[in-house]
Order: sequence, then C-alpha cells, then structure tokens
Amino acid sequence: MPYQMNPQQFESVLALNGEDRSSHFVGKVADWEQLWGVKGPKGWLVPLTDDGLEYFPVWPHPEYAQKITDEHFPGHKAVEISLEDFLFTWLPTFENDDVKVAVFPNKEWTLWIMEPSNLAECLRDEMAQYE
Repeated sequence: MPYQMNPQQFESVLALNGEDRSSHFVGKVADWEQLWGVKGPKGWLVPLTDDGLEYFPVWPHPEYAQKITDEHFPGHKAVEISLEDFLFTWLPTFENDDVKVAVFPNKEWTLWIMEPSNLAECLRDEMAQYE
C-alpha cells in the first residue's frame, strides 16, 4: 500500500523542479520499497524523446502515475513495481537495452532522465541510510 498523500502534497511536489522531484522519488521509493510505471493495452509505456531516446517513466506514488499519464497517454493504468524487482531485474534490463529512466515526469511531462546504473546507485545509497 502506498503512503498517504493529500492534495496539497500532490501539488507542491509536482511544482518542484526535475532534480528535486528526482530526489523526492529516490527518498520515497527507498523508504516504501515500491514505485509505479504505467501499462496500456500494448504493454508498458516506453515512449521516445524527439531525438529517439527510449525511456521508462516511473513515479513514487500511483496517484502521480495515473493522473499525469491520463493527461498524456490515456488508457494506461498505474502498476506497482517492487523496489527489489526494479533494482535487480528492470534496471539491468534497461541498461542492456539502452533504455533510460524518466524519473517522476510532471504534469507538463518534464522529464528527469537518468541512466539505469545511476538511478540504481542513488537508490542503493538512499537505502543504506535506512539500515
């Protein structure tokens, strides 16, 4: 179950710049050990940037994933991914397939693109603080 969030939190976090949203994402995901991607009728959403870069968008809470995706990619549903699966299966696959990670796109679909290995390192560093 995701953490509780009120409308003011939702809006204030979305108002953060990309780097700060990324930091928020890492903290929440390391703490709650879950994140969300979105899936549609044809599978997981993996869009392309204008210059042909494939990326996988992720959010720290299903409400962000659903509401933001509804505006840009209707018909997709937020789906939970465990932090363990993300670290040990998803990120290595992205690294091998040259897919980047879009950490916490906002309402304008402003992206903070990270290399999978860099995101894994950030998450592991954050998780180490909880041990």
